[in-house]
Amino acid sequence: MEDCCKRGQTFIDKKAANIQGSKPKYFISLTDACEPNDELICFVINSENKMYNLREACNKEKRKYVLKPKDLTFIEHYSSIMLDMPSRYYLKELFGKDCDRLDVADELLCRQIKNCIDFNAIPSKYGDLIKACFKQSKKQ
Repeated sequence: MEDCCKRGQTFIDKKAANIQGSKPKYFISLTDACEPNDELICFVINSENKMYNLREACNKEKRKYVLKPKDLTFIEHYSSIMLDMPSRYYLKELFGKDCDRLDVADELLCRQIKNCIDFNAIPSKYGDLIKACFKQSKKQ
């Protein structure tokens, strides 16, 4: 069970790809996974302190959720979760040398982030996986 990934797991991918090549990026998963090939639907956390008139918490119209300092232990200043750009990881990738696990966000924060997602703006497969994960936890 310790090899599982809980919804809300944050991690840093030290070699995440972007337009300029690769650089470290922070992510938060909004799905659970226990098997190596289980998919994790994650969103990047922009920690570069570029808020551009965003308010704390949900900014649904801009498809961002703003974390305040210490919402997660590694967040030192206001940071936004970019909710229009989901990424898919497999659980086995979180155990590689390029990824380090960090905090697990609490249930309330996970639900606030999920409720801020515009599910029409992301691939339906990803949206369905996120919704199913939250429905399962409600039943438990």
